[in-house]
Amino acid sequence: MKEPLRFSFGHWWNYVLLLIVIPGVVLWHLGRLDGRLVFGAAIVWVALGRIFVPWIIHEHVGFLNRWVFHDYQKANKRYRQAVNSGRATSQAYCALGSLAYAEGDTFEAVRLLEEAAARMPKDVPARVLLARTLVRAGRMDEALEVAQTCLEISARDPLGYIVLGDVMAGKQDFVAAASAYQKALSLAPQGFECHLKLGHAYMQLGYIEQAEDELGKAKILSPENPDVLYWWGKLLYAKGDKQNARKTFQKALEQRPIGDHTYQVPYQEIIAALSSVNAPS
Repeated sequence: MKEPLRFSFGHWWNYVLLLIVIPGVVLWHLGRLDGRLVFGAAIVWVALGRIFVPWIIHEHVGFLNRWVFHDYQKANKRYRQAVNSGRATSQAYCALGSLAYAEGDTFEAVRLLEEAAARMPKDVPARVLLARTLVRAGRMDEALEVAQTCLEISARDPLGYIVLGDVMAGKQDFVAAASAYQKALSLAPQGFECHLKLGHAYMQLGYIEQAEDELGKAKILSPENPDVLYWWGKLLYAKGDKQNARKTFQKALEQRPIGDHTYQVPYQEIIAALSSVNAPS
């Protein structure tokens, strides 16, 4: 699932900033206003924001740290400051919950994402992430309820069926999981995640030919994804091709960031798979 950008726009401070910048830039281009005044006014407004509404500034800086500079530690710190103020926007709760999920802090991720979902009653991606976090926490019944809510919000959004499949897979019901993934795939034929997860379900059911077909499509769509490489390696191993399975597991390990928990397959499982295929027969 590609996470949507959570820019904290819905706050009055932002609208005032736009009222300063947009008319100012237009007047500057028309030659009716010195551009330095526009720039200075924007700087003063940001400075006032740091004094009177620091949480929204923290959110914006956190957004830049995460999506522009890719400094997740600083992004986490900024979003945490915003949330701890008690005045953060819904987007901040969702962003911080996502970061907590990626860092493996399951309990905190659940807390933050439940708050985000309560604040955004029609937001499917927030609930998808919440359901996956609940699966990780072993709270399957709650995860199923959240997944069903996603489908109630939108029966045409493939994410709802994907996360329903995730819950069923977490409950070891791979027949139901495959059915949910098939529905998701019918709505998003080019979604590599749909092919990957359906291929995983087929592997668990022992349907090797069907798994190869789906995982092959996922590999074409996302050839460097470590989850795709892991399950492709598992498929090769099941077919007796240990040499190529070893190479595939090794590549999956190289592509897999150690501290990123957003992937389906834990880092330790890739290591275990590589060790298994390297073990003498």
